[in-house]
Amino acid sequence: MKRYLNDGIKKVLKEYPQLAPLLAEYDINCYKCDGNCLLKDICEEHNLSMKDEMTLKRKMKAIISDRETVR
Repeated sequence: MKRYLNDGIKKVLKEYPQLAPLLAEYDINCYKCDGNCLLKDICEEHNLSMKDEMTLKRKMKAIISDRETVR
């Protein structure tokens, strides 16, 4: 997942569309937004608690890691 941290969220969502519903669980609707936030800034931009941030990052890492191993 580290290699995506400096990528725009739109680019990451295009490659991993299954992240969109996960982000929506935390009221992060980047797939609807016109912004250009970097993946690494998403939690801060949306003021997640530390607990939610850690949980979200763990779940995102699982999705990205699963797909990367299939390649």
